[in-house]
Amino acid sequence: MNATTNDWHADHLWTPDNADGSGWADVDWVSAARASRYHYRHGEAWSDANALRPPFYRVVTRLESATLTPHENSYFVHRERLADFLAELAITGGAEAIWHIEPCPDPPSESRAGA
Repeated sequence: MNATTNDWHADHLWTPDNADGSGWADVDWVSAARASRYHYRHGEAWSDANALRPPFYRVVTRLESATLTPHENSYFVHRERLADFLAELAITGGAEAIWHIEPCPDPPSESRAGA
Protein backbone atom coordinates (compact mmCIF):
# COMPACT_ATOMS: atom_id res chain seq x y z
CA MET A 1 0.00 0.00 0.00
CA ASN A 2 1.07 3.58 -0.48
CA ALA A 3 -0.22 6.99 0.43
CA THR A 4 -1.22 7.80 -3.15
CA THR A 5 -3.73 4.95 -3.46
CA ASN A 6 -5.41 5.01 -0.05
CA ASP A 7 -5.43 6.63 3.38
CA TRP A 8 -2.68 4.45 4.82
CA HIS A 9 0.72 6.10 5.21
CA ALA A 10 3.99 4.66 6.59
CA ASP A 11 4.46 7.67 8.89
CA HIS A 12 1.75 6.23 11.16
CA LEU A 13 4.40 3.77 12.37
CA TRP A 14 6.23 6.62 14.15
CA THR A 15 4.06 9.00 16.13
CA PRO A 16 6.34 12.01 16.62
CA ASP A 17 6.97 13.46 20.07
CA ASN A 18 8.29 16.70 18.59
CA ALA A 19 7.11 19.22 16.02
CA ASP A 20 10.10 18.44 13.76
CA GLY A 21 8.81 14.89 13.24
CA SER A 22 11.25 13.27 15.67
CA GLY A 23 10.54 11.14 18.68
CA TRP A 24 11.34 8.09 20.75
CA ALA A 25 10.16 4.52 20.25
CA ASP A 26 10.75 1.30 22.14
CA VAL A 27 13.18 -1.20 20.66
CA ASP A 28 10.81 -3.96 19.64
CA TRP A 29 13.08 -6.82 18.73
CA VAL A 30 15.13 -9.22 20.83
CA SER A 31 18.67 -7.86 20.97
CA ALA A 32 21.29 -6.36 23.21
CA ALA A 33 19.30 -3.11 23.02
CA ARG A 34 16.11 -4.75 24.26
CA ALA A 35 13.98 -2.65 26.64
CA SER A 36 15.75 0.56 25.59
CA ARG A 37 14.44 3.21 23.23
CA TYR A 38 15.76 4.62 19.99
CA HIS A 39 15.41 8.15 18.65
CA TYR A 40 14.02 8.70 15.17
CA ARG A 41 13.53 11.66 12.90
CA HIS A 42 12.28 12.16 9.39
CA GLY A 43 15.29 12.02 7.10
CA GLU A 44 16.37 13.69 3.92
CA ALA A 45 16.20 12.01 0.51
CA TRP A 46 18.91 9.34 0.08
CA SER A 47 21.12 11.41 -2.23
CA ASP A 48 20.98 14.45 0.06
CA ALA A 49 21.58 12.43 3.23
CA ASN A 50 24.40 10.42 1.65
CA ALA A 51 26.17 13.61 0.55
CA LEU A 52 26.22 14.78 4.19
CA ARG A 53 28.09 11.70 5.40
CA PRO A 54 31.87 11.68 5.64
CA PRO A 55 33.58 9.97 2.70
CA PHE A 56 35.05 7.24 4.95
CA TYR A 57 34.58 5.71 8.36
CA ARG A 58 37.18 4.27 10.68
CA VAL A 59 35.82 1.05 12.15
CA VAL A 60 37.81 -0.05 15.19
CA THR A 61 37.51 -3.62 16.36
CA ARG A 62 38.88 -5.35 19.41
CA LEU A 63 40.30 -8.80 19.00
CA GLU A 64 41.02 -10.98 21.96
CA SER A 65 40.67 -14.58 22.99
CA ALA A 66 42.28 -17.11 25.27
CA THR A 67 45.07 -17.55 22.71
CA LEU A 68 45.43 -13.94 21.44
CA THR A 69 46.87 -10.90 23.14
CA PRO A 70 44.16 -8.19 23.08
CA HIS A 71 44.61 -5.60 20.36
CA GLU A 72 42.61 -3.25 18.18
CA ASN A 73 42.27 -3.26 14.39
CA SER A 74 41.30 -0.17 12.40
CA TYR A 75 39.52 -0.55 9.08
CA PHE A 76 38.96 2.44 6.79
CA VAL A 77 35.71 1.90 4.91
CA HIS A 78 34.10 3.98 2.17
CA ARG A 79 30.67 5.30 3.19
CA GLU A 80 28.96 3.34 0.41
CA ARG A 81 30.38 0.08 1.82
CA LEU A 82 29.87 0.70 5.54
CA ALA A 83 26.63 -1.28 6.00
CA ASP A 84 27.95 -4.28 4.07
CA PHE A 85 31.25 -4.20 5.96
CA LEU A 86 29.51 -4.11 9.35
CA ALA A 87 27.20 -6.96 8.36
CA GLU A 88 30.13 -9.06 7.19
CA LEU A 89 32.07 -8.32 10.36
CA ALA A 90 29.10 -9.14 12.58
CA ILE A 91 28.52 -12.46 10.82
CA THR A 92 32.11 -13.64 10.35
CA GLY A 93 34.12 -11.64 12.89
CA GLY A 94 34.50 -14.43 15.43
CA ALA A 95 36.54 -13.06 18.34
CA GLU A 96 36.78 -9.67 16.60
CA ALA A 97 34.12 -7.37 18.06
CA ILE A 98 33.12 -3.93 16.79
CA TRP A 99 34.61 -1.51 19.32
CA HIS A 100 33.63 1.86 17.83
CA ILE A 101 32.98 3.67 14.56
CA GLU A 102 33.99 7.23 13.76
CA PRO A 103 33.91 9.55 10.75
CA CYS A 104 37.13 9.68 8.75
CA PRO A 105 37.36 12.45 6.16
CA ASP A 106 40.79 11.40 4.91
CA PRO A 107 42.07 7.86 5.55
CA PRO A 108 45.82 7.27 5.71
CA SER A 109 47.36 6.40 2.35
CA GLU A 110 48.67 3.14 3.81
CA SER A 111 45.07 1.94 4.14
CA ARG A 112 44.56 2.04 0.35
CA ALA A 113 40.92 2.82 1.16
CA GLY A 114 40.75 5.61 -1.41
CA ALA A 115 42.12 3.48 -4.23
